[in-house]
Order: sequence, then C-alpha cells, then structure tokens
Amino acid sequence: MGNLRRGIGGVALTLALVTILLVGCGGAQDTHLATTNTPVLPSLILPPILQGQHVFVTDLVTGNLAELGGATTHVSRSVHGLGLSPDGHWLYVSDVAGNRLIVFALKDGALGESHTVPVGAQPVHMVETVDGRRVFVTNFAGKSVSVVKTANWMLEKTIATPDAPHSIVLSPDGRWAYVGCYGAASIVVIDTASATLAGTISLPVGAQPYGLALSKDGRTLYASDNSTGRLFVIDVVSAPIGKVTGSVEVGLRPALIARSPDAATLYISSGASHSVTVLSLAPDPAHPTVRATIPVSGYPHGLAVTPDGKYVVVANTTGKTLSVIETSSNTVVATIQGEQYPNDTLILP
Repeated sequence: MGNLRRGIGGVALTLALVTILLVGCGGAQDTHLATTNTPVLPSLILPPILQGQHVFVTDLVTGNLAELGGATTHVSRSVHGLGLSPDGHWLYVSDVAGNRLIVFALKDGALGESHTVPVGAQPVHMVETVDGRRVFVTNFAGKSVSVVKTANWMLEKTIATPDAPHSIVLSPDGRWAYVGCYGAASIVVIDTASATLAGTISLPVGAQPYGLALSKDGRTLYASDNSTGRLFVIDVVSAPIGKVTGSVEVGLRPALIARSPDAATLYISSGASHSVTVLSLAPDPAHPTVRATIPVSGYPHGLAVTPDGKYVVVANTTGKTLSVIETSSNTVVATIQGEQYPNDTLILP
C-alpha cells in the first residue's frame, strides 16, 4: 500500500487502519457494491434536534454509509470521504479500500442507483466542478488526482501531484481546485477547465496540510496543519498563485474544516486535542480569530454544518460517536452512537 504515515496523526491513524484492513482481506479486490444479499444493518439514531435533516456518515472500519435515522448501506471494506454535487443530485463516497469513487443518485434524501469509477490508490476526498462535467478525486497513496467525467462515469485522466494529496476545495467561480498535499508541505492549484496543474503554493518546511476551506469571496484559503496545530491563512489572489500571509494556533492534530452557511465561521476538528475549534472570519476573512474551543469525545475528524447554521455534526473516530454542537452556545447538545470508526459527515442542503 506504499509508505503510509505512522503515529497518531489524522491521516496516519486513518490510513494505518486501512492498511490493516486490506492486508487482512488480501488486498483491494472488490468489483461491485455489497448492497445485495447482505443482512439488514441497524440504523443510527437521528436526534430530535436534527429532525428533517439528511445526515450521512462514513465508517472507515465497517465500510458502511449510514443516514442518521434511515438506512445503513454496506459499500466496501473501507470508505473514507463524502461529497455532494452542486445540484444535490449525486452523493459521492471514496472507496479507499477498493480504489474507487462510488456515486449514488439522490432523491428526497434517499440513495438511488449507483455507479463505480476506478480511480487512483487510496482515494479520500472529491469535488465536482460548477458546470457538473467533472469530479476531481484526491488519491492519497497514488500521488495523483483522478478526473472523472460525469457524462459516462468514466476516468478521463490522472494528474500527478506531490506526495499524499488529501483535501480538495473549489474556488467560487469554479476555475481553480486547491489540493492540500499532506506529504509535501504544499498546496497545488489545478486549472479545472484544462485539468492541468497551474502552480504550487509552498508552505513552511514540515507542514502537513490536511483540511482546506475558502472564504466566501474565494480570496483567502485556509489550510489546517496536522503537524504543528496551526491554521494557515493563504492569499490566493494578490500573489501569482498564492502565498501564506499568517497563521492561527488551533488544537493539536487539526483535521477537516467546515464553513458555516453564512461564511462567517470556520469549524476545525482537532483530533489529539479532542476538540473542535471555532474561528470567526468577521470582520476580515484574511484575519480569522479563535472564538471558542469545544471538547468532544474521541478523535474528531469529519464535520458538517446544518444548512440553517444552527448545528455542527462531528465524527469522533476512536470515540465511535458523533457529537452535535449547537452553534449559538458552542456546546455539545447531543451524542450519537456511531459504528466502529465514523470518519466523515455530510448534511444535505
């Protein structure tokens, strides 16, 4: 499976588990979704405060995709990240064990027909372009980004990147895709029209960019540094490609980032601190400030904000739970029992 990171860091912990799973199962050889002829899986509870929300969770160890209060679907031996098409018609799941992108049609929040697309080694996160023609998928062990055509759900091309590409975000105008390369202290910029590398933003030596987010206007990029516990602030407009203009200390081993619907707040899961850091982007997105630090159980990783901005759902990997944070008070108001290793969350708009 390549030279996976070791230790207790976010990517290290997650991908080390994948290695154990694949070795024990004889490698990634799945060729179809395991959605038929399988036992009915128990559903995870949807707490009353989230009634009316469609909340999806991936589980790294079971390979299941669960909708809280709804069905649980076994997808593969191990699934990692979640994504949604801009029109809300397609839900994306990275099959990190089978090296595939899994695509589910969505209707009224329910899973419909599915498609599978072979991509690179250990796919983790993805983003669809504004025009809906392509999906870009980061391959952590493949040192690449796969470009998938949505017209026929086929692999169009593979873009080589520096080591360990992880998170990916799209600029508001859809022109650029930013990819954090965890193993190379850099963020690469992809021209989405030509599907080619446009440049590289260098980070301080030893940095491990894990999660990414953008300001509403697309001028400022945020990158969590899984190594030093900082959030890098990057100007992607005034510089030729982009440059680091500052940083903010957050929790230890910061992982994924979620932005509030009004674009005024960032939420960052910090695994080794067992917390979520809340940062204000007002009045100046180029100078975020820490507003609160919220303790959660286990080792938080994926997180998502409800469309009304009232709640944040956090996947606590080793805690086997999901925390629900009320944003008005910045407190945990519900804890949901997960499966064995809840990894990423997504809430439909």
